[in-house]
Amino acid sequence: MGNSSSAPETPHVEEAPAAPKCKPCCACPDTRKARDECVILEGEEKCIDLIKAHQDCMRSMGFNI
Repeated sequence: MGNSSSAPETPHVEEAPAAPKCKPCCACPDTRKARDECVILEGEEKCIDLIKAHQDCMRSMGFNI
């Protein structure tokens, strides 16, 4: 009865993102302003790229959105 000498593989564990260092209202002011202005003037449908850019910025700041 042969025992395998190889060690069991450890599962890959992703690190949790850092906790946000500010309130959501204070994060990403540049992308938030551009997104808000576009949505007010053009409507949400025409501002998808700006909305996604703001979401990416918020995620990079540690917010789970």
